[in-house]
Amino acid sequence: MTVVRSLAFDAPRALRAIAALLTGPIPSAGNPTLIDADPHTGEWLATRAAGFVLAPLWEGPDLTGLRDPEWTEQLEAGDRHLATLAGKLDEQWGPHRVLTIDYLIRNPQADRPPVYGALLRQDLYGDLHVWVPDQAGDRRLALVLGHSDGDQPLTLAALVAAGPLPELPV
Repeated sequence: MTVVRSLAFDAPRALRAIAALLTGPIPSAGNPTLIDADPHTGEWLATRAAGFVLAPLWEGPDLTGLRDPEWTEQLEAGDRHLATLAGKLDEQWGPHRVLTIDYLIRNPQADRPPVYGALLRQDLYGDLHVWVPDQAGDRRLALVLGHSDGDQPLTLAALVAAGPLPELPV
């Protein structure tokens, strides 16, 4: 799998990383959750668990010390990167569906399906943009953009699930 980690956003590389995730292995039921990290930096590389793989596609710069308008410009850049990939995937597979995780944020004690627990563990609190890719069988692809607080870098990640994502209450 090719993971795109840099301050520069490269849509073709991100799309190749998505293609690798869609065709790569997904752990089956009974497998433990594994969080892959870079051995030198400790940075998150992927989360693999029964039924899904979650991996970063792009990480923005550290936002520590930034003030408006630079801080807002970085947030807008992340939104543009997500929109760029979503537009290309919409062209390929049709319009995406948006799945919000707001219920879990409003109800932190609620039971969390493992896939949502993995998203929140990586501070990926954004809406999921979900596709059912034609060539991927029963797999689902979701893109999500998030960051844990105002100073942390934005992360754009891809989630590939074996089957539909669990529905959450509204």
